[in-house]
Amino acid sequence: MDLNLKGKVAIVTGAGGGGIGTSVSYELASEGAIVVANDIDRPWADRVAKQLNSQGSKAIATYADVTSFNECQAMVSKALAEFSRVDILVTIPAYMGYGSFAHTSMDDHHRVVDVTFWGTLNAIKAVLKPMLAQRSGSIVCMGSDSARMAPPGESMYAASKAAIMTFATCLAKEVGSSGVRINVVNAALVSTPGQEGMAGGFAHNYPLGRFPEPKEVAEAIAFLASDRAAMITGQSLSVNSGRL
Repeated sequence: MDLNLKGKVAIVTGAGGGGIGTSVSYELASEGAIVVANDIDRPWADRVAKQLNSQGSKAIATYADVTSFNECQAMVSKALAEFSRVDILVTIPAYMGYGSFAHTSMDDHHRVVDVTFWGTLNAIKAVLKPMLAQRSGSIVCMGSDSARMAPPGESMYAASKAAIMTFATCLAKEVGSSGVRINVVNAALVSTPGQEGMAGGFAHNYPLGRFPEPKEVAEAIAFLASDRAAMITGQSLSVNSGRL
């Protein structure tokens, strides 16, 4: 499907690591978008941007720590300085901090919320004014099925992802009349570099028999980011091989 993203400027936070963020960067570029690949891991951000440029796409790297609103503002300012607009924002950052709530430190709880929740909202807040000024824009947040499945050991992560879903629904109602859309894509386990060796033990819980690949999640994100989804906002879509 041609998503008509040619020339659209897309910021992807959490673009490194070889997982969903990297796949989203490649998917948007393959559809013609100009990609601003942001990751706190500079070598990864540089690698993604370099690879995209070598394939004939247009991309730059940025290195914002998304837990800092000021750094997110600098990230958006760089995109605007280079390309004069931002059409798409995809937010991927997450930190799980797996462990029981009672026995995990408050520092770790705060880290989960700072990266997962505030790391999403900081980027959105930074990009929202330019999107409102140009009266167009599409934001897609990476959610998680943990928000509705509430697995033990993921209380702060699941709560952060649930908060993102509620926030997106509220924000969609605030900014829709200005031509800005926001949606959430949820996933359960995905075949990313962080999930090696797990497929065999858990795939039987997935009706379609396997974990989604990062590219399959990225395709859903790219669709929602595009004008093909012009009438979709405030929604959460699960790409999870049917796990209910």
